Amino acid sequence: MDPGIKGLFINNEKAQDSIHESGMMAFDCIKLSTILSLDYIEIHKENRNIPLGYDFYIFNYHPSTMGWVDTSKLKNLPGLVLTLVLEVLPNDPFVMCPDNHFDGYCVLDPTLKSRNKKVFAFPRPLDSLSLHFTAEPNEIPVIGSFGFATKGKGFQHVVAAVNKEFDKAVVRINIPFGDFVPDSKEYAHFLGELCKKTAKEGIRVDISYEYMSKNELIEWCSKNTINCFLYDRDLPGLAATTDQAIVSARPLSVSDNETFRHIHKYLPPYPKLSLKESIDQSVLWVKQMQNDWSPRVFCSIFENMLEYLFLINTPKKTDRDFFEIPILENNFLNRIIKRFRKYKRYIKFQKWQYKFSKRTKLNNEELI
Repeated sequence: MDPGIKGLFINNEKAQDSIHESGMMAFDCIKLSTILSLDYIEIHKENRNIPLGYDFYIFNYHPSTMGWVDTSKLKNLPGLVLTLVLEVLPNDPFVMCPDNHFDGYCVLDPTLKSRNKKVFAFPRPLDSLSLHFTAEPNEIPVIGSFGFATKGKGFQHVVAAVNKEFDKAVVRINIPFGDFVPDSKEYAHFLGELCKKTAKEGIRVDISYEYMSKNELIEWCSKNTINCFLYDRDLPGLAATTDQAIVSARPLSVSDNETFRHIHKYLPPYPKLSLKESIDQSVLWVKQMQNDWSPRVFCSIFENMLEYLFLINTPKKTDRDFFEIPILENNFLNRIIKRFRKYKRYIKFQKWQYKFSKRTKLNNEELI
């Protein structure tokens, strides 16, 4: 590939959300390339001009953060138009992303199998920060879990699992408030209280709500005896929380939920493997994930994808300096929501669901 290849990475504005952070992690991996250069820009609806003069443009498209973008008109950009895909069902990357508006789809799901020549399976975009942190042994087991306050995170299941295996332990749960999570503060406090009520005598539950940077979160994970995620949700996409847990190189335990399908290849899920067994056995599997999903592996796959796409696409030229991202009129997000209604899988309806549950006085189990 021509070493003069130039690209532009387009992300949503920085926010307390995993979408922006996943985009940054992918960007950090791609910019390791020695055969292409990559610039970075953030956009929003009121500031949507991007510079031209690039060979490819890669969007961190997600309907929650870029639902206003008319993706059907992005092909007017001169150069390859690519997108990251975060939300994906098994072997189906188009549940929340149009299937014919981009020249290439970088799907962050290493389990994906697709015959579509525009679709490429990528590993999780990990980094190598684990070398910066030294874990110290804990006098009593410390079980950690974290994530935004959305339905199906199963924090109470983590406490219940600890109840079964330990007479004395500390459960640390971090539930930050998300910018794109409706009613997140109220729901986070509800989940925190539920976890405390679930704990038996001898099990201490520490709840925190601050939003941590990626480095802070990795360091937080490194101080736990084990990081545990027992989701029971029914949504597309792979869990992003395990990315930082894996980078921390500490023992790991996950449920058999589909959102951890990329991890099940390496690590038997709970309760097939108990928490104590995961503490003793899982570190080698975590290190294997670190190797298989390293930034260099991610970058190499991206370079190979670009080389292929340049061969099958005709370059487009322009004499303009800037391109204004078009605003969506016939809202693609509305069509996504209708599809999600059919499958009873949704993201934008979480606010409605939570308010409805309060009106109808559903019990705690239905809320979580």
